[in-house]
Amino acid sequence: MKPDLARADADVLLVGPPDDFADHPDGLVAAHRLVGEDGDEVTVSQWSGPARREGFTAYRRHRTLSRPGVEVGCVVLVTIDLEPGTAEEWIDLVLTALAAEQDPHPGGISAHFHISDDGSRVLNYAEWVSAQAHVDALNRGDGAVGVGELWQRVRGFHGLKSSTVRRYRYADTGDHGQGL
Repeated sequence: MKPDLARADADVLLVGPPDDFADHPDGLVAAHRLVGEDGDEVTVSQWSGPARREGFTAYRRHRTLSRPGVEVGCVVLVTIDLEPGTAEEWIDLVLTALAAEQDPHPGGISAHFHISDDGSRVLNYAEWVSAQAHVDALNRGDGAVGVGELWQRVRGFHGLKSSTVRRYRYADTGDHGQGL
């Protein structure tokens, strides 16, 4: 079972090192281990309320776009470091650019935007049909998944400090809210 990042009972996400949550913490709804192209592993966990865990970064869900019914072949974690107070503005600009895209790349499935507790970081948990589809979209968009003036504004956003893009595949998933 693949994770549902839009599930109503889990609007907090923790992202960090591999963790099997053997201690069964209260509020944990699901955890997903991802393996990167370089073999690096991360755990993405979903929580029913505020959560903290050593070595993890906490995010709250802000907005989600999704094309249901398409098989996910690649998860792309895009981390954006921003000036505090600009995260929502940056996400709105990305969503505007996506909506205006005349010929969107067909490999994009979803974009789940989350904001860190301190408001200085955005995590886009994006699902793609394949890693190659994501690479092709970035090549076509000169580093962005779309083309045009709005994407240039996204890349040159006034509050943008840095960004990282990492591609992963699912290693396993677990529903930790039921009978652990």
